[in-house]
Order: sequence, then structure tokens, then C-alpha cells
Amino acid sequence: MRGIQTSKFLAQIRHAYENSPFYRRKFDEARLKPGDIRSLDDITLLPFTTKDELKDDQAEHPPWGRILAVPTQECLRIHSTSATTGRPVMYLDTPEDWRGFYRSYARGLYGMGIRKSDMVMCAFSYGPWIGFWSGFFAAQELGCLMFPAGGLTTEQRIDALLAYPITVLGCTPSYALYMAEEARKKGIDLAKQSKIRITWHTGEPGASIPATKEKIEQAFGAKCYDLPGLTEIAAWGFSCTAHSGLVHVHEDYCYPEVLELQTDQPVGPGGRGELVFTSLYRKAMPLIRYRTRDVVKVADRACPCGRTLFSVEGGVLGRLDDMKKIRGVIVYPRRIEEIVRTFPEMSEFMALLRREKGLDEILVQIDPYPDIPKDRYPELALRMESELRVGLGIRVGVEIVQPGSLPRWDHKAKRFRDEREEVPF
Repeated sequence: MRGIQTSKFLAQIRHAYENSPFYRRKFDEARLKPGDIRSLDDITLLPFTTKDELKDDQAEHPPWGRILAVPTQECLRIHSTSATTGRPVMYLDTPEDWRGFYRSYARGLYGMGIRKSDMVMCAFSYGPWIGFWSGFFAAQELGCLMFPAGGLTTEQRIDALLAYPITVLGCTPSYALYMAEEARKKGIDLAKQSKIRITWHTGEPGASIPATKEKIEQAFGAKCYDLPGLTEIAAWGFSCTAHSGLVHVHEDYCYPEVLELQTDQPVGPGGRGELVFTSLYRKAMPLIRYRTRDVVKVADRACPCGRTLFSVEGGVLGRLDDMKKIRGVIVYPRRIEEIVRTFPEMSEFMALLRREKGLDEILVQIDPYPDIPKDRYPELALRMESELRVGLGIRVGVEIVQPGSLPRWDHKAKRFRDEREEVPF
């Protein structure tokens, strides 16, 4: 593995310097030449790359930026990041880049137990986002029978799950829960009436959150798997049939570093830090030491499946961009979800950050299932408040809202809203 990584890494450094004006400038500013980088140990000499730099590059040199390292006529596909603010980053791939993306994805699907005998539905809009496009091609690469569902409504997708022997479902974890909720309203039990045996999820960390994973598995009567990825890098990891809680990293496609949040020094097994990737295969837009802003914990144990790939514990634990400080306590949206999803009465939720009389407050709105009696709402709110206070270390308000009143999502969910006018952190 080290030999494969080193060979690809050194070739990528030369390619980026010689063909990408963006990286030639960064190397020159750091007073580095490709010959100065002789092994993976020299990676710390290289400057980091951030998403803001990519956005600025494309804004200043539209439409693709100076990072583009091949002529556009050599590119096959365009995909977009899912920007929450501002213009998204547009990402180009050569045919070889695209093949590398979906083949690494296919390795992940195979590791989940998906085989040629499966019929697969990717329940997404087939828009510019790469996650399920690559999932579709990956399952096709495995020889699976594909059931296109991009233009179908949720009702039509549920009907297809009942009418056809679809055994694998790919979607965001939020959408899986929404499909199950809509089926439940119609008296349909997907765990008993569909043939789904595996669900895989990307776009959000929910499938590595035990309580969310359990809800999905109960709703579909299936095994649930996590497949984290980045448009800019790869479908970089996957959980496997061992269900050990580990997420394996495709380290021959993207070289991982996990760096301590304050010092940028590497952490060892059991250490927690920011995940930084160097792409080892994409040539159209090579990325070197790309700061993902994802927080992960390096695994300090082997997976029972026998894979020796670099692994992280529990997938993505949080995003630095989402991290908030509330009355001196760091809060991640994932931690709130971990707690509230343990309550079977809860269908959907929203966390609001507010400032009341000069103090920061968190209000968690809970959208219960319709069959929960209203006279149970006060007791449910008190139990949730208690669990959130213990789990987060601060007092949290809980409000039970009208069933069905909170939004649902078929792409990345937005369950964390900061309503403070001035945010100190």
C-alpha cells in the first residue's frame, strides 16, 4: 500500500505543478519544486488547500478556475458541491477520473454485501450532485440490475418498492426516514412488504449514528451502511458487513491525514482531528492536502472483516463549519441527533440557536409521530430535556410541535439553524 501511495502521490505532485496554474502559484509561494518532495514523509512541506480557495479561484477565473489541469475537451463530467451559501464549486472529471470515483464507490458497495444478484434503486433527483450518480455507476459496475427512480415522487418510489423485487436502496438517511414515514401514513410496513435487504447512505453522517441507523434498519427490515464522500475528493469510505462501527478509507485513491485541531500535527490511533485528503487519482482538478473540515477519530483497533485499510471510528463525528460554542460548551449537530433519535416517539427535529436576554440558548423542536397522544407531550419534552442536558452538558429547551409541521428532505438535511444576529464562535 505504501508503495502504491508513494508512486501515485509523487506523480500527482508533478502533474499539479506542471499543469495547474493554481498549484504552480501555491508551490512557488511556498518555495517548493516537485523535486523537493521525495516521499510521503515530505507531505508536511506542502501547503493546505481549502474550499474557500476553490470558490475564490472559480469566481476570479470563471467558470472552472485555474486549478483545472487538463483541457476541457478531455473532461467527461461536471458535478457540483452542495453549497449552503454562495455559489457551489463546479468539479470536472476526465473519463479516467470518473472511472476512479465510481470504482472506489463500487468497492464500498461490495464491502456492504451488495452483489450482482441485487436490484438497486438510487432514490435521488439525478441533479448535479455526484453522490448517487457515482453510486448508480458503482452498482452498475458490480453488475446489479438498476431501477432508475430520479423522476419519481416519493409515493411512486414506495409503490415501486412494493411492486418490484428491489433489494438495495441508496439515499440520504433523512430521505430513508421520510420514505418510511410516508409509507407508514398509508398503512404500509416496508420492513414486511418490501424486499429491501440493504440500504446505503451518503450526503449526511446519519448512517453512522447508532440511533439513526437503528431507526432505518427497523423501518426497512434491512442492514444499514454508511458511505461518506466528498465531491472534491472521492466516495472516500464505507462501513462493512462486520458492523464494527469502523469506516474504512480508500487510502489508495485518497491519502488521509488526521490533524490535531489546534496544532495541525498528526494524531495517532485513538486521536481525534480534522480529516485532510490528497487525491491520488483525479487529474482534471487535483487536490493536495485538502482540508475537509470533517472531524474524525482514528481507529485504534482492527476490524473483524480483516481489511487493513486505514479506518476511522464512527464515520464523520462532526464538521468544523457546524461547530458552535454555546455558553462555553462546544456543540455539534450530530450529537443532538444521536440523543433525540433514541426516542421512538420522534419523527423529525430541528435545533434552533437563539439569544435570549444576552444568553445563548438551544431550542430543539420535536415533530412527533401522529399516533402519539398529545397528553404525553409534556412528559416527552421533560425526558428529552433531561437527556440533552446530560449528553451536551448544558440546558436545552424542547418544544413539541404539530406532527408533520417540520420540513423533510430528499437531499442534505438542514436541521440546525442559527438565529443569532452576532455569532461569537
